[in-house]
Amino acid sequence: KEQCEADRAADTREAIATSRAMDELSDQITADRSKIAELTAEIEAKTQQVAETMQELKEATEMREKEHAEWMATDKDDKDAKTIVGNAKEVLAKFYSENGLMLVQKSKQQPFVSASGEAPPPPPPTWEAPYGGKTDEQQGIVAVLEMIMEDIQKDITKSKEEDEASEALFQTSKAAMETEIQDLETSISELEGDKSEKESAVTENTADRLGKKGELGVVMQRISDSEPGCDYYSINYPLRV
Repeated sequence: KEQCEADRAADTREAIATSRAMDELSDQITADRSKIAELTAEIEAKTQQVAETMQELKEATEMREKEHAEWMATDKDDKDAKTIVGNAKEVLAKFYSENGLMLVQKSKQQPFVSASGEAPPPPPPTWEAPYGGKTDEQQGIVAVLEMIMEDIQKDITKSKEEDEASEALFQTSKAAMETEIQDLETSISELEGDKSEKESAVTENTADRLGKKGELGVVMQRISDSEPGCDYYSINYPLRV
């Protein structure tokens, strides 16, 4: 009888311990599943951030390429215009130098016929002073063309500086976005590692809990099987003190 009671008490303690182990495993499984859901949400959020940042970088790159292409076209037009004006200035300057700056004009001589007994008249006037009536105007045109060239060059220089500033800003923004993407991808990788560990833990603890459930069933069956015999001893053979 004493052995029967001792065996049943041991089985009961084992059943209680096994049941508690099952409860602990269940709690751990629940906690891990909750953490998995949290990690999944965080991974999805960061993955969305990566997609948005990559799209932002793509749009910024396309915009910068368009701006640069427009600048290149404008720069070519400005340089072509400067060349045309420069060529015109050189042609005009050469022409004026060779043909227009110093003109000397002399009047034609009339045949001299003197009257008998009269003194000859004075010679007709001639002018040999430099002819400069158009000189200032001609020089002014060349000066205007020179100023136009200078203005075009100023536009070329300013436009180039603006394009370089835009490129510098783009490269800074591009580097920042690429760093952000890299950091997000690193974080996602770490989160996925944590999630994988939790999923493995859930799988392992679920298997352990199933094993404990089987053990508890065996113990409970043993207790159930021992009850008739132990009850018989308890009734017919009271324990003596």
